[in-house]
Amino acid sequence: MTRKTPTRPYHHGDLKRALLEASIELIREEGVDALTVAEVGRRVGVSSAAPYKHFADRPALLRALAEEGNRQLSEALVAAARGSNDPLEAFRLSGVAYIRWAAENPALYRIATDPTYIDYTSTEHAVDAPEALKGSLEAFWPELGALVRSGAAIPGSHPLVQQLRGRALAQGVASLFVSGVFASLGITTADAERIARAVTGEDVPATPRRSNPARAR
Repeated sequence: MTRKTPTRPYHHGDLKRALLEASIELIREEGVDALTVAEVGRRVGVSSAAPYKHFADRPALLRALAEEGNRQLSEALVAAARGSNDPLEAFRLSGVAYIRWAAENPALYRIATDPTYIDYTSTEHAVDAPEALKGSLEAFWPELGALVRSGAAIPGSHPLVQQLRGRALAQGVASLFVSGVFASLGITTADAERIARAVTGEDVPATPRRSNPARAR
């Protein structure tokens, strides 16, 4: 059997970063099930043993991908909300960015939101949130967990509940893109921005559309 040429030959530098980038490329092209440490090493063009110095096995690689996915997602949220001093508006803008990022990176999104690989109780974050987003990025999950476990009253107006409502909305819409539901309706990734803006309360103007091609008989 002929050995395939590496998709991104590796020469020098940060091998771990190269392996992660190759992993993201692989799951984007072939899905998460195709991911193995050996295949990623082959794509980078290193010896069969080299990748295992950074990732002992597939679960270790998946955990690293989850961290990388969360870093990229957090960067997208921060970039979207940068410049806004209103926490509610910043939160809305981050919700739009969340849906858009998930729609554009479905395989990585699945890994990045899987509690198998991510510790939702942690308060550590790879990026610094602007002041308007600090309350929604830094300690939301641990604080929500503590509130519910305490058995205390949970009014609908509680800030954590309001934030959960927004997160649930964003994650639900994101999942409709990632699962293929929207695709089955002819709604593409290009529509993610418009849908996200609409469901977060913005009136979205019309946009020119191409006519649907006639189906072959």
